[in-house]
Amino acid sequence: MITAASLSPSSSGGGTLLPTAGNDLGQDAFLKLLITQIQMQDPFEPMDSQEFVAQLATFSSLEQLEAANFQLAVLQQAEACSQAIMLVGRSIATADGAVSGVVEAVDFSSGQPRLVVGDQQVDPADVVRIW
Repeated sequence: MITAASLSPSSSGGGTLLPTAGNDLGQDAFLKLLITQIQMQDPFEPMDSQEFVAQLATFSSLEQLEAANFQLAVLQQAEACSQAIMLVGRSIATADGAVSGVVEAVDFSSGQPRLVVGDQQVDPADVVRIW
């Protein structure tokens, strides 16, 4: 039976949809750890079936949480795009006063919405005044 194991973030295979923090085990790392545990177990003293079922349930929960996090990220991106589009035709000003004017368009080429005011692009988070 394995008593301790460690996985570095680089050995996780990078198969998760969203980045995880440095010490968090992602879905791929959890599955690799479980498979290694099964492969290295003593055949004369196999893993307890209840423990195995509990680990599979944990894996299933992790999988569902990652899917939910991905869907929330997609929803958040869609909301940011929708809010940026609603500013087209409205006048805005930034906190530093560097940009002020009417939003002519929204540029999505960088993956995040950017408001086009004249020849400048503005991050919607920098807008402090709308009229």
